[in-house]
Amino acid sequence: MSEAHPAKVSGSGVRVLITGGGTGGHVYPGLAVADSLRRLVPAADVRFAGTRGGIESVLVPRAGYRLHTVPASGLRGLGHKARALFVLNFLGGVGRSLGLLLVWRPAVVLGTGGFVSAPVMTAARLLGVPCTLQEQNAIPGSTNRLVGRWARRIYLGFGVAAKFFRAGVCRTTGNPVRQAFLAAAAGGGIASGADPALANFGQPGRRVLIFGGSGGARTLNNAVQAAGAQLPETAGAAFLIQTGKSAVETVHASLASERIRVTAYIDDMAQALLWADLVVCRAGAMTLAELQVVGRPAVLVPFPHATDNHQLHNAQDLENAGAALVLKDEDCSGAALATIIGELLADPTRLRDMATAARSQARPQAATEIARDLLELAGHPAGLRLASHT
Repeated sequence: MSEAHPAKVSGSGVRVLITGGGTGGHVYPGLAVADSLRRLVPAADVRFAGTRGGIESVLVPRAGYRLHTVPASGLRGLGHKARALFVLNFLGGVGRSLGLLLVWRPAVVLGTGGFVSAPVMTAARLLGVPCTLQEQNAIPGSTNRLVGRWARRIYLGFGVAAKFFRAGVCRTTGNPVRQAFLAAAAGGGIASGADPALANFGQPGRRVLIFGGSGGARTLNNAVQAAGAQLPETAGAAFLIQTGKSAVETVHASLASERIRVTAYIDDMAQALLWADLVVCRAGAMTLAELQVVGRPAVLVPFPHATDNHQLHNAQDLENAGAALVLKDEDCSGAALATIIGELLADPTRLRDMATAARSQARPQAATEIARDLLELAGHPAGLRLASHT
């Protein structure tokens, strides 16, 4: 342990700071690890560092954790004014993070990606606090590539990402999934407390979930509208379509059918995945981890403007494993979507094989493995060092 932080482990408790934000894909892994830390060490004090306006400002307090706000902004692909703002925010973020670390003295810091990780992890390095990363994607983001140069551990969602980091520090743990999905997978069916309207909607073997993240996906929304009457005619299937708030009325108006339900947002995605026999969605790393844990076959339509096209690489990893099919964004027309859904629903053996392949890729203990390793770095007796898998 660093001499500058003598109080970071006290009694049976431990202090861990998790930093990341901007998208749910950066926040949810941190929350999953935080929950595991508290299960392993109930006295653990786990806090988060994020931005005031990011999604973490909503998700973290809602989950019952304290959020310290730090100024931060992006750099990549921006103009001169935005670059100047980045420098100012980075310096201000490092300063505020130094104050937090000196006063609170965490034992270890875990970064989960996003702009805010850079100043927080820089401050941790300056003070000698052990730094770790959790990289969700097959191709790491810019921030994680930067701070990964001095991270003591890097926990990978996809093993292929190891080539972007130095040798000996990477552990392929899989992506940490929230407890709700683990519980849903263990239950094996729609919970008794789930929405009864969902449980009674559609026949087993003919249920299709289409979603594009919390804000929806324009390509998927346009495709289902273009497919129109073809969708409910596809193998007699029932469709649950999540569009995002801005498109829900338009999509709903164009798809009048008792076998189609359109919603702006799905509160309980774990139960929605259990309901579905086939899922059509984007290829964010956390979405794929949830599909694997629950064991659902998927048609993946990667977002083409993701940094370094990382969603395509994520999706190809599942396709190569036999768990999914990739439908590129530019090819996702209404006719193409209806055809591929129809072909898969008409082949239940293939769907079962894809579901089995998805489960075989799942790493349901990822959050616990990462939490134990963090505790080991912190010098806590509940810790367990992970073997290197680069």
